[in-house]
Amino acid sequence: MSDNPDIINVTAQSFSAVVIDGSVTQPVLVDFWAAWCGPCRAVAPVLEQLVKQHPGKLKVAKVDTDAEQALAAKYGIRSLPTMMLFKDGKAVEQIVGAQPLSALNAVIIKYLPRDSDRLLKEAAVARSAGDRARALSLLEEAHVAEPEDYRVHPDLAAVLIDDNKLDLATRVLSEIPARALTPEVARQQARLRFALSASNSPPLSELNTLITQANAPTAIHYQWAIRQIVVGEYSLALPALLQIVRTDRKYGDDAARKALIDALSLLPSDDSLVREYRTQLARALH
Repeated sequence: MSDNPDIINVTAQSFSAVVIDGSVTQPVLVDFWAAWCGPCRAVAPVLEQLVKQHPGKLKVAKVDTDAEQALAAKYGIRSLPTMMLFKDGKAVEQIVGAQPLSALNAVIIKYLPRDSDRLLKEAAVARSAGDRARALSLLEEAHVAEPEDYRVHPDLAAVLIDDNKLDLATRVLSEIPARALTPEVARQQARLRFALSASNSPPLSELNTLITQANAPTAIHYQWAIRQIVVGEYSLALPALLQIVRTDRKYGDDAARKALIDALSLLPSDDSLVREYRTQLARALH
């Protein structure tokens, strides 16, 4: 019997508490074995190594199939060793035969709790409370701890954009590989494009004056619309961009149409402005 507290012998009576209920907190790898099974004995020290590599993140529950035949039958165990990984009360993976440590790690790694899980939750709470400094600190910590957890990147970029740290936001978003692109990544990429564009234009107070002048050039109307998007005034920005599409389509290599599409992607899909301006844009283009 192992003296590692993360390796537990279970019976039919304790299975539900240890495996089903326990896997809600952390994954549980159930090892169906028997004393007469040579490969079972071979895999035992590998399981010891496995839990030592992931302290506090994984438990191994050992089921002696000779003593617990009904339990083995319930889970359809036909050869030994068979290992089943439970997560959130359900079996999510099955491994048949003695496997090396690398193979076991490859199966379980995506189910293990990550440091970034906690940090992301705490950062979300901080952002909801308006504490951007704490949110940024937590997200930067998550980014360092889990550089390939690409759930972190859009949240971190969002706070950096809010803080006008556009160079850092650009770097963070550029780290995301194509396979990890999500709607939220696309949303922050669009926000960054607007923020970068606005950073190269006059302040909104100045644009508010310039736009009232007779024959104000398209560039002024476009910059004004972009500034309105940055401050969340979509009901002002969208008609201005649509007007440019109608009257000066060639401006900035079709910049107004592209900006209008980006702006619509930032709104909730059920926002009435989305349907209205998708329809009006389609009409303007045909």
